[in-house]
Amino acid sequence: MPTLLLRVAATWPLPGLGLLVLPAGPTPHLLPYALHTTLAVIVSGPNGEQYPGSATVEEITQPNATHAPLRGLLLDLSIRVVVLPGAKIWLHDSE
Repeated sequence: MPTLLLRVAATWPLPGLGLLVLPAGPTPHLLPYALHTTLAVIVSGPNGEQYPGSATVEEITQPNATHAPLRGLLLDLSIRVVVLPGAKIWLHDSE
């Protein structure tokens, strides 16, 4: 069964690096991975479309935050896709 890594809250393009994806909630499935670990992922959009790619685990600290840094993803897809809030990013099941 595929593992849901996160639901998208917001994204920011980082030219030359990829798309920074912030989670819409806790990301317990990202915690076991070291920062900058590359994962094979699938992005699923609101209409059921799926886009394979890769992502690295990142830590995002917000200015003046009173909580621990967030875990998010730096997404790299082979095609240019708009990733909207609410999209889901799954760990690609290689089996």
